[in-house]
Amino acid sequence: MPRKRVIGTWILSLAAASSLGAMACDTKKSANTGPTMTGGGSETPSGGAGGAPGTTGGSPSVDPSDAGGTGGAGVTGGANATGGIGGIGGASATGGARATGGSTSTGGAGPATGPINVLIWNNAVVYGHQSRTTAIPLLKEREAPDDIVFDTKYAHTATLPEGTKDTDADASVFTDAGLSKYDVVFFLNTTGDSLKTKDNNEAAYRAALQKFITAGGGFVGVHSATDTYQGTSWPWYVDMIGANFKDHSGYPTSGTVRFAGGVTAAHPILMAAHTASPWTRNDEWYIFTRDPTTTPLNPVGFQVLLLCKDAPFGERATTWTHELALDAGASRAGRVFYTSMGHDVSAFKEKAVMDLIVAGIEWAAHRL
Repeated sequence: MPRKRVIGTWILSLAAASSLGAMACDTKKSANTGPTMTGGGSETPSGGAGGAPGTTGGSPSVDPSDAGGTGGAGVTGGANATGGIGGIGGASATGGARATGGSTSTGGAGPATGPINVLIWNNAVVYGHQSRTTAIPLLKEREAPDDIVFDTKYAHTATLPEGTKDTDADASVFTDAGLSKYDVVFFLNTTGDSLKTKDNNEAAYRAALQKFITAGGGFVGVHSATDTYQGTSWPWYVDMIGANFKDHSGYPTSGTVRFAGGVTAAHPILMAAHTASPWTRNDEWYIFTRDPTTTPLNPVGFQVLLLCKDAPFGERATTWTHELALDAGASRAGRVFYTSMGHDVSAFKEKAVMDLIVAGIEWAAHRL
């Protein structure tokens, strides 16, 4: 059973329009019983109130066995009101999330033009989502159309039963030289102290990742990337990503996603992904230990993009961005994109979800 605690109502403080950030939601594999609260911490198999699989709005799944939504017209602009939830009919995303042209910045890691080089890291030492490996072929399908190269040399690729954690990993790429070839580091459903490996070089690996991001590199996390380095195990990581996972609804649970107040379809990530608002889909929706926009790193650099609401919990952030303060000597700021979507591989089969992740990668790489 997942460790859970009741969370109080948040007030989401939205960042300046020039900053980018959005919070994420998530729902866990479940039976028919509702979620229970047993304290904060790592995600584990759970029961929970679940809706029927598939989407009732938004983009249909690529897998014909998944129940797709009926779709609808895409959102073309206008800020959503901050109160209340929109209707349940979402729009199907059309077209891939593809930026044209590259950043002229020279700071950070990797080239400013050409393919976006992404390091996939999916070491899960507390709870292992099967999707951390089964999503990789689906990400690879986006390489050619979106001009992205996903490097899986250091990732786990064998499919394991849901919940099976990893016992070791090769983190030797986490050095200044090793990360210099990448534009973005992608934490794909990591959990626990993910860089703690048997070679006992975790401190050096952490330092390299922190330097990469603060020097202008990009970071993307999905779902349990917030169930990584819980509590005080690495405070900088929590401040960088915004918050830790605290609780979740059962999987699958139907949730309605909408733009956060002041956010419109003109936001570069949402525009590239053709994200609909409202958008109803099934997932394991997360709640968090805090409002991520309160991070001490650069709170004005946080922007919540998407809110979600499901039956067990009230409306809260589910997708956000964080542009760090410009570091001394860097020519551009590090960028972070996070969404809590992606518990199960079915999420990565939804075009609308994949378009959102790809657009987040492009933004983090300074291509949007």
